[in-house]
Amino acid sequence: MRPRLSLTEGTTVEKNEFLGSVGHELRNPLSNIIAQVETLLEGVYGHLETSQKAAVTAIQDSTRQILQLVADVVDLGRIEAGAASLTQAACRVSETCAGSVAMVAVLAKSRSIQMMTEVQPNNLEVLADPHRLQQIITELLSATILSMHTGGRLRLRIAHEDGGLLLQTLGGSASGISAQVLSQLGKVKPIGLALLQQLVGLHGGSFEVHEATRQEVCMSIRLPMDGLPDAEETNLPESPAAEEAVVTASSQQPTILIADDQPSLLTVTRNYLESLGFHVITARDGSEAVHQACTMQPDLILMDVRMPVVDGLTAIRQIRASTDPKTRAIAIVSLSGHLSSTDKEKCMAAGATAYLNKPFGVRELDRIIADHIRQDRD
Repeated sequence: MRPRLSLTEGTTVEKNEFLGSVGHELRNPLSNIIAQVETLLEGVYGHLETSQKAAVTAIQDSTRQILQLVADVVDLGRIEAGAASLTQAACRVSETCAGSVAMVAVLAKSRSIQMMTEVQPNNLEVLADPHRLQQIITELLSATILSMHTGGRLRLRIAHEDGGLLLQTLGGSASGISAQVLSQLGKVKPIGLALLQQLVGLHGGSFEVHEATRQEVCMSIRLPMDGLPDAEETNLPESPAAEEAVVTASSQQPTILIADDQPSLLTVTRNYLESLGFHVITARDGSEAVHQACTMQPDLILMDVRMPVVDGLTAIRQIRASTDPKTRAIAIVSLSGHLSSTDKEKCMAAGATAYLNKPFGVRELDRIIADHIRQDRD
C-alpha cells in the first residue's frame, strides 16, 4: 500500500519513511532508464554509431538531472519535516570539493563556464557530514553557474576562517552581471537554491549573495564547525586509486540471483550480467528469492528492499536463518532507492553483506560483483 500523502501529521520517523518511500518510487523508473542507457553505451545490444551515442548520452545526462531534482525535492522535504540529521566524520575538503565539481561539470560545460577551485590550506580536513557538505558545495556551484552569463569564469574558494568553514564563489563574464540577473537569482533552480538555504540553516550557518563588481556576483556561506582538527594531526585512510573494475566470469560460470519486482530493470540487469558470462536467475518477490537462494545457492544475490509478498529485509533474514551453512553464507547486496542512512543500517542489521543505492551504474555493479564473487572464489 502506498504511504499516506501528508507531511502535516505524524512523527518525524513517519515523515522520514514517507519521504523515503516517495523517493524510492520516483527513482525506480529512473533506475531502469539509466540501466538501459548504460547497457546501450556498453554495446550490450550492438554497436552504436557516433550520432546514436550522442543521442543516448544526451538521454543519460537529462535523466541524471531529473534524478538529482528528485533527490533535492526529497531532501528538502526531509529537512522541512525535521527528519534530517547530521552525521559527523572526518573528511578531506579537497576531495569533497572535487566530487561536487564533477557533479556540476555538465551544467558548466553547457554554459561554456570555466571552473577554478582553491582550498586553503590545501590539506584542510574537517569534522562534518561529508554527504551534506558535498551537497552544499554542489548547490552553491549550481546556483552560481545559473546566475552567470555564458562563457564566464567561476572561482570557488573554501577556507578555514574564524573557527568555521567559509565557502565563497565568484562568477562573472566579460559582459558583466546585470542587476536583473542578480535580482532573479532566487528564481533560478528554485529547488536547488531552497535546498541550499535549508542545508546551510541545518548547519546553523549563513548564506549571502551580493554583487562583488559590475562583472561578478559573489555567494558566501559560513558554516560554524566546532572541533576542527589540526590537518597535520588527523589521519584519514588514503582514498583508493580510481580504477575501473572489470568483471570477467570464470569457466565455472558463477551464479547471480537478481530479486526485483520491476520487470524492465530486472531484464536489463540480467542482460548485462549475462553478456559478461554469468549465469543469472531471477525472482519477482522476496518469497521467491528465499526459495531460489535455498535451492540454487547462488554465488551472489542482488536483493531489492521493497518487494511484494515478502519484502527484501525479511527475505535476507530468512536466508540468514537457514539451517544450511552454505545458504547462510551467500553474499547479499541490498538494493534501495530510499536514500537514508537509517535504510542502510536496517539492511546491514538484517544481514546484508553490502548496500547499493538505486540507480546504480554498470561500473558500480562491476565493482560490487568483483568484490564479492572474486573474494569468495579466491
